[in-house]
Amino acid sequence: MIDDKKRLLSAVVLGVGAAVTALPAQADDLSDLKALIRELKSQVAEEKKQVHDLKAQVDDLKAQVKDQKQQVTAQGSEVQNQSRTLEKVEAQQQVLARKQETVPAAAPASPAAPAGYLAVPGTNTAFKVGGYAKLDIVDDVKGNIGSSAFTKTATDFTAIPLDHSAASHRSGQVNVSAQESRINLATLTHADGIGDVKTFFEGDFYNVGGGNLFRLRHAYLSAGPWLAGQTWSTFTDLDTAGPETLDFNGPVGWAAVRLPQLRYTQKLPTGNLDFAIQSPSGDLTSTTADNHIDRAPDLVARYTVDTSWGHLGFAALGRYLASDSGLPGKHPDKLVYGVLAGVGIKTIGKDQLVFQTVDGNGIGRYLEQGQGVSAVLVNNSIRPIDIWGGVVGYTHYWAPAWRSNVAYGYDHFTTPAGDTLEPIKSLTSVHANLIWRPWPSAAVGLEYIFGQVKTSRRVQDVNGTSANQGTAQRIEGSVKYSF
Repeated sequence: MIDDKKRLLSAVVLGVGAAVTALPAQADDLSDLKALIRELKSQVAEEKKQVHDLKAQVDDLKAQVKDQKQQVTAQGSEVQNQSRTLEKVEAQQQVLARKQETVPAAAPASPAAPAGYLAVPGTNTAFKVGGYAKLDIVDDVKGNIGSSAFTKTATDFTAIPLDHSAASHRSGQVNVSAQESRINLATLTHADGIGDVKTFFEGDFYNVGGGNLFRLRHAYLSAGPWLAGQTWSTFTDLDTAGPETLDFNGPVGWAAVRLPQLRYTQKLPTGNLDFAIQSPSGDLTSTTADNHIDRAPDLVARYTVDTSWGHLGFAALGRYLASDSGLPGKHPDKLVYGVLAGVGIKTIGKDQLVFQTVDGNGIGRYLEQGQGVSAVLVNNSIRPIDIWGGVVGYTHYWAPAWRSNVAYGYDHFTTPAGDTLEPIKSLTSVHANLIWRPWPSAAVGLEYIFGQVKTSRRVQDVNGTSANQGTAQRIEGSVKYSF
């Protein structure tokens, strides 16, 4: 900027000199010279003002340069501080990394639990607890439908006394029980390559030996198409087994038993096809000792399908019965079978009609009600009992919180002669109830039960009175809360 000022002053001086030199030759008049001098002075003043402005600009630039130097100095200090902080952080991270090398890796986060399940922290497992508490009050207004060997509040239609006997005249027995109350535990565990593995455990207090001892109902695991453990037999279709009853055992005429099994389920476009091997039990009766021997499992195949209008179920059962006394001679055996068919039909609203029939030659242990015997052993020969049964029921909703169920059941037995087994010919049952659900988890109900037993011959009691049939009636009330 200084050089520019010098050049500007030189130009002014030269311009003045040139003008003065030219004046003698060109101007004759002094006034012209004065005018020219005034003009030159004006130019010099203007040039001085420009020089002054240039000096001010130079001073501003110097001040800006000074400020920039100060900012650079401050930024340099800040960079040094950040560098020292970064070095400290890196050092701390190295120390933390060395510590983590000696600490076990944290367990993977628990997956989201399905609805109703609680996740177990640090695992792939979730669990759910359920069940219900139930109180039953029964009044045998005519005869007796209970069995003291099991429980007096669950029906046993084979225990109905025959007409004219002393027991048939006893009425009005009241029993109260909470033995049906049950609790269950379900778990879900995710396993790579398998998917979800489910386990289920359930029990109640209907112990055959009496008292209120805990009894195992279900204990099984399932993964993919496989199920292993104790649960409802594959020779069962619960969807058509009859409507809801307050009575624990329900009507006669349908197949229902829980037993250990290994089951495979093949899903088809139209339904499910199940194959199972089940725990055998040679339910034979004999005039001598029971020498049954279980040499092969029971085999079952079942097909079920759910449609827009309802449900269909079909099942077939094959069994091998055998007896072996261990003594020389004949060791009898017998192949027996059973078939099942059921249908459920949606009618009006939530109403439903169900029907199931069971037929077989040696399937006594699979019936919900009956003597639990499949064959008799006469003259060292196994003679199966032919059995046919059926149940039909209807569920009607009077209102969202009120519903009724009606069920009729029938079993027919053809027992070979020659054994001490009481010759029951048929069992008949009728259930009719009204159930109120004051809120979703609670139910209060009242039920009427009628039962009839018939024998294939007249049976004489200790008083010499004989009859071939007997009837009984019961009123049952229940209060139930599920959780």
